[in-house]
Amino acid sequence: MIIAQITDTHILPKGQVWLHRPETEVNERLKLVVQHLNNLNPRPDVLLLTGDATDKGEEEAYEHLKEILKPLLIPIYVIPGNHDDREKMRNAFSTEAYMPEAGFIQYVIDDYPVRLIALDTLVPNEDYGLLCKERLAWLEGKLKTNPAKPTLIFMHHFPMEVGQKCIDDIICRVEGEFEKLIQSASQVLGIVAGHYHKICTTLFGGKLYFVAPSIAPAHYFAADKDDFLTGIDLTHPSFALHRWRGGFQMTSESHQAIKFDKRLPMNGLPLYEENKEKIAS
Repeated sequence: MIIAQITDTHILPKGQVWLHRPETEVNERLKLVVQHLNNLNPRPDVLLLTGDATDKGEEEAYEHLKEILKPLLIPIYVIPGNHDDREKMRNAFSTEAYMPEAGFIQYVIDDYPVRLIALDTLVPNEDYGLLCKERLAWLEGKLKTNPAKPTLIFMHHFPMEVGQKCIDDIICRVEGEFEKLIQSASQVLGIVAGHYHKICTTLFGGKLYFVAPSIAPAHYFAADKDDFLTGIDLTHPSFALHRWRGGFQMTSESHQAIKFDKRLPMNGLPLYEENKEKIAS
């Protein structure tokens, strides 16, 4: 099973530009990634959008997001981030069977070989996230209902510090023993998140914790500063692929969606010529 992940798309209503700078082009960046995902072979089984789907949570932004995602050929599951509006996201995706009718946008998808559990870390009008006792209790209950099935948890905020003060101030705050819960749940393959706009990996409860790169441009930090952002890094829009091949192991990798084909054919290169018989067989 291949699980694709996009995060921090920061979509705005039509006619608006992220950060008021046309170089960012978040709408076009997401369109490019959708096209790239559709062209992958093999194509991913599902796509997770791990928060900050919109930049300011307007109804028009969610409608624009759905329009951009419409050509997507794989199922998509969304959760809110700190830039989202929980109720407007719920209304926008109300026709999706997984979307809860009320409360936190948390749910379980049991339709695939890997079980998918969505966590809602949104705190309205705040940039930091929260796993309160209620949300953790919900997760603990869901983990108990199917302890033998490989499970992937996805959320927006992450609970560990990364060493950048302005980011560490807005990570996920936890009211309970989240890490111990993950450590005790042997079926959990890992956790994937967003929020940072950069790749970051660590172990959390002995499991892989993978923070995916963003669709919107990444933040840039000066080498001698850790308390504020100094710019926007206009790299290519990126996404992640999480590959499960059975058992309780998973590999995660990042990909860039490049507008122009800059791949050099292997045919004619020494490495290819030396091994072309093996490749042909």
